[in-house]
Amino acid sequence: MNLINGFCLTVGILKGVEVLIVDNDRDSRDLYAFLLKDLSAHVITAGSVKEALEILSWFTPNILVCEIRFLGESIYTLLNTLSAMEADNGNHIPIIVTSTSTTGTHDQIPDVEFEEYLLKPFDLDKFVFIIRNQVQEDVAKNYCPDVLVLH
Repeated sequence: MNLINGFCLTVGILKGVEVLIVDNDRDSRDLYAFLLKDLSAHVITAGSVKEALEILSWFTPNILVCEIRFLGESIYTLLNTLSAMEADNGNHIPIIVTSTSTTGTHDQIPDVEFEEYLLKPFDLDKFVFIIRNQVQEDVAKNYCPDVLVLH
């Protein structure tokens, strides 16, 4: 077991977690994917809302990590699709919203419920901790019995 900054980041801690990362910044998208795959998550990435919608036609993630700003595209289309998926299968898909903007972004999406808002650049340990707590509390118990899962 490795503890980095107080968090348990063992190989396999995200095993079985299906993640969709939607970010128009390739470096951010690749960094998140590399990190989460290294922790055994199954990760699919998209560089646009349109691409994410195509992926959602055949892939149902456990969690969505999504940049909020896309040139010429509305994040609402993506979030409405997720809401429809949740209504169909009854499973809530947690959303982590990311942005580089410090002003107004959080207020621009008042009708959307999301679990976390992370301002880039953010602490990657915290990012993993948030994902783990949102989708797999049992994994935390199995791999890190001494780590408290916060709600």
